[in-house]
Amino acid sequence: MEDEKGLNLNVKVLVVDDLRERREELKLILNSVTANIYEADNGAAAVVAAEEFKPDIIFMDIKMPSMDGITACKKIMEKTPVPVIFLTAGAGDVKDYDNYMEGLKGSGAFSYIIKPARKSEILAQTIIAIENFKKLQNIKKENENLKQYIEDRKLIGKAKNILIEKEGISEKEAHNRLQRLSMNSGRPIGEIAKAIILTDS
Repeated sequence: MEDEKGLNLNVKVLVVDDLRERREELKLILNSVTANIYEADNGAAAVVAAEEFKPDIIFMDIKMPSMDGITACKKIMEKTPVPVIFLTAGAGDVKDYDNYMEGLKGSGAFSYIIKPARKSEILAQTIIAIENFKKLQNIKKENENLKQYIEDRKLIGKAKNILIEKEGISEKEAHNRLQRLSMNSGRPIGEIAKAIILTDS
């Protein structure tokens, strides 16, 4: 589905607001670029919908009954991380501004938009949020892989020392044995090394 400028996002969007008219306003904007739009009328329903529909992005009101948007966002980030953009009336309407901002920062949300949102802002935020969220997730994955690689190297080093000491073989022979055990069992070499260490201990 394309808007008048030929923009076709083809993404799954979850719209969360306790006011039906607000949801309809947002859906009207998003309908021009995607047909995959889901709705929830409170934070608790948003958590369930996020897990069920796996949206690419969520637009979420903050003040809602049952569960507010900030709490819902935190729960969603724990289970199914996704870029969340808050829809807010603005800090001018907030009594405790400091707590409000702390809540926003600690929620894990990607950004926020002051109501009423313009179509150009909604579409721009959608594109930017999804792209930057993907980059962030890739960086996190790379960091996790790097941590695992470092941990595996430590385990392999320990396992090789055990084999060298117990069986009187060279470091190269110890490494080759770990590789063979890994290939024959179909398990990562880090797991093989860990098993040798546990057996020795």
